[in-house]
Amino acid sequence: MTLRLASSNDHLALAIRDRVLPLVRSRGTMEEQWGGLRRITLSTGPWSFSHWTPFKTLGAGEASSPGYRHAIEQQRAGPTLEYGLDIRLRGAKVLGLLWSDNGAFDVNLFERGDWETLVLDLAGTFEGLPAGTAGDAVPPVDGAT
Repeated sequence: MTLRLASSNDHLALAIRDRVLPLVRSRGTMEEQWGGLRRITLSTGPWSFSHWTPFKTLGAGEASSPGYRHAIEQQRAGPTLEYGLDIRLRGAKVLGLLWSDNGAFDVNLFERGDWETLVLDLAGTFEGLPAGTAGDAVPPVDGAT
């Protein structure tokens, strides 16, 4: 059994993820897939979001049997954190987060600052607005870090 020590900021990082993901998924742009992943990006005002997920199709050389997939999973060294989210403000990365379907996660970067409240407000700004209006209602971020 693996022991995971949670820092006091982990719950806030996960709350930001949970609030921002619907915005990124509904208003972001799908980019090219690479290495079995697909990436959805959203840029609005000074904000940039990048979310990646596993791309579940089989390549030409891959077997489709569940037993084969299970065997490949067992060969991996540790838990696979196949989902990710990076948040940048004015080009500076302020949050980097990886997670998996089984609840495992890793907060690899969390720069605390005023941006936390602003990004939560940003996600709330778009609730109920039609898609395609991402740049029209960006709240100001003067002085946010």
